[in-house]
Amino acid sequence: MSRTLTQTARPFFGASAERGAQTPMADRVFATVFGTLAVWSARLKDRETLADMDPRLLADIGVSAHEAASEANKPFWAA
Repeated sequence: MSRTLTQTARPFFGASAERGAQTPMADRVFATVFGTLAVWSARLKDRETLADMDPRLLADIGVSAHEAASEANKPFWAA
């Protein structure tokens, strides 16, 4: 029987697979910081890709040139 991610992943808060065990605070902080950096990196890459799209591609995804420029010019930390 194969294991799924939900069966093997450790939760950040609460009890883990070991009864009563908790994730150390350093692990939670690291996961939060790493997660934030991953989101920011993905936003930056997506916005760079959006800025490089030609009008035909923008029309295919249903985004106007103005909307694309507005989104592409946002800083990476802004949602």
